[in-house]
Amino acid sequence: MASPNALDFLLSSIEKTWHDVGVRATPLALLTTSLALLLPIISLYLLALSQREQPTPPPAGCRKLNKSGTSNLSDQFAKKYDHGGEPSASNAWKVKALMVYPLKSCGGVELEKAEVGHTGLKYDRQFTFAQQVTSLPTLEGKVKSEWTFITLRQFPRLAKVEVEMWVPDPKAPGYHKDGEWVKSDGCIVARFPFSPDTEFSVAGIKNYGKILAAKLGGRSEPMVEFRIPFDPKKDIIAARGYRKEPVKIFDDVPVALNVGCDLSDEIVDQLKYTLGVSNPLTIFRIDPDSPRLVLQNAPKKEDVGFQTAIGMQDAHPVQIQNLASIHDVSSRVPSRFRPLNALRYRPNIIFTGPPAFEEDEWKKARFGSLTLDISCRTTRCKLPNVDPLTGIADRNEPGTTMRKYRVVDKGSKAACLGMQVTPLDEGILIVGDEIKVLATGEHYFIE
Repeated sequence: MASPNALDFLLSSIEKTWHDVGVRATPLALLTTSLALLLPIISLYLLALSQREQPTPPPAGCRKLNKSGTSNLSDQFAKKYDHGGEPSASNAWKVKALMVYPLKSCGGVELEKAEVGHTGLKYDRQFTFAQQVTSLPTLEGKVKSEWTFITLRQFPRLAKVEVEMWVPDPKAPGYHKDGEWVKSDGCIVARFPFSPDTEFSVAGIKNYGKILAAKLGGRSEPMVEFRIPFDPKKDIIAARGYRKEPVKIFDDVPVALNVGCDLSDEIVDQLKYTLGVSNPLTIFRIDPDSPRLVLQNAPKKEDVGFQTAIGMQDAHPVQIQNLASIHDVSSRVPSRFRPLNALRYRPNIIFTGPPAFEEDEWKKARFGSLTLDISCRTTRCKLPNVDPLTGIADRNEPGTTMRKYRVVDKGSKAACLGMQVTPLDEGILIVGDEIKVLATGEHYFIE
């Protein structure tokens, strides 16, 4: 609605215009003309109000799992982290932030504390989008069609998919031990931006109202929501029609649970449009009983008592990142890319204290009460070139800058930043936990 100052300006402008053309401006005439001019604005405002998105009820019996209040990364760009962190009496190196990404390559969930197992942080990268890829015919006329995972590398708009993790809580409204979400150990709630058709029709006018309402609410587009049970049991799998199918993840082809097969055609089509996917699209969940084994750049089973395994992660259970190292890269990229957001690098654990790249030589460390095997350096592809806030990928940066001085592992020609980690203990990791390096040495990445 027009403010008093804006209304005064409108009235004075009308009065001046009428005076210039020799028309007498009576109060009634001024009011009538003002209402006529304001009517379209009022109509659009009322249309937007009528089409506002109504919040959906929380998943019954669950609470949202996230850090409350201000993000621990709210000051990540502060200069005090350029050389490790703010000096303290103990000069301790500490865990600054914890992140999980339930749906691979999509928005992350920040935590204040995390459950850590041998396969990584609980809830991290248990799901992935996948598209059906069909090969060209062979000379014999045969074609191969298979589900293949997708990431930010090919589809930067995945960064615009917001994800929430909801977990069972007896104190939450609607809690019942046999409730669908409770039995499934919670659910993920995903939202993605989609602007509906605004062609001239009743439906098109309403859709325009939805877009206007989103903009008035601070969003660029309306959001579409869907929910998926986190760990569905047999009865829910049968009821929803989930099925186990092979999905290709790099060179792995694990049999995983296709949980996207019961999404409505409308939501799938909207997702494909938003992400820029033209092939059939679905979502897979890793089979908890059949995780993917890590046989290279990882501790040996005979040494630690278990075989390193992962869900939908690229290579290892956990990725750790020194904030000072990101600041160093940020100081070298062209100014239009500064400052670099730490979330470009999709870390699970962000820590402060050590100087930049001190972690390159770590072999074993204690984070809080947990001992971690620092398995190898994180070799970097083009994924960090995607801005996590906009979902826009740059052709070159920060990858080009990193390749100039961060090709540091004799086993790889890729730039490195961060370390890949295998937890040797299971337990709880908390923001603020202190870090102690237990062993150092040389790393040699095995492709």
